[in-house]
Amino acid sequence: MMQEKFSRKWFPLAGICLGALFVAQSLAADVIPSSSDPIVVSDGTPTPTPDPSVTPDPTPSTEPTPSSTPAPELSPTPSPTPTIDSLVDPSASPSPTPVPPHALADQSMFLRVADAIKVDPRARSVFIPPVVAYGPEYVLVCASSNATIDVYQKGFANAIAKDTLAGDYSNSILVSGKPFEVTNILNAFNGIQITSNSGGIVGKHLFLRFVAISEPVLDVKLCDDGSSSNNRIVSVNSIGIGMDMKNANVRLKNQK
Repeated sequence: MMQEKFSRKWFPLAGICLGALFVAQSLAADVIPSSSDPIVVSDGTPTPTPDPSVTPDPTPSTEPTPSSTPAPELSPTPSPTPTIDSLVDPSASPSPTPVPPHALADQSMFLRVADAIKVDPRARSVFIPPVVAYGPEYVLVCASSNATIDVYQKGFANAIAKDTLAGDYSNSILVSGKPFEVTNILNAFNGIQITSNSGGIVGKHLFLRFVAISEPVLDVKLCDDGSSSNNRIVSVNSIGIGMDMKNANVRLKNQK
């Protein structure tokens, strides 16, 4: 009975002692530093407590070291090849269309041409007196006849130069150039010769048309574009030998 009472009395006391022992060990562990942690002597200055939310970077940041190998150079982008459309200035005005040779509006010129010539009725050809023409820069002469017209060297068709003479030794010729060049051709080698193809030359004529033009050209279409005041007709007439002419005796000198 006594033993049961003793046990009931000391069990609580033993529990209290054990609890006190655990508390004492816990306090001792907090007071006595661990041997693995370094002991820091405080100089009295409070040590700032690090913010547990910030994690320090253990590796210091360093500047990137440039690579010893140079970076490859980028090849320049080739410029596009210019096209014909890009070379043409859109603001430039288009080239004017060249104007073909034409008759001038001003047909003023000086002309001197015989209007008639008398020949022996038995003649089959005749030379026209010299022709004079000047005034415009270029002139076109259109000559036509009911006989054969022959200019420059006689007896055949001449081919002098381009845009200078056409149709020589025919019934219709064209001569173009500066006025003095044209008259030199017409008046060369005794002048214009007209020859009858059948019978005598009497009754034949020569029709001349002078046209002021923009540049030398042999174009029969321009012959009608001149002024009618610059047209000339040369008529071939007989010298007028009639049947009333008297015959006379002709005394010849005796020859020894």
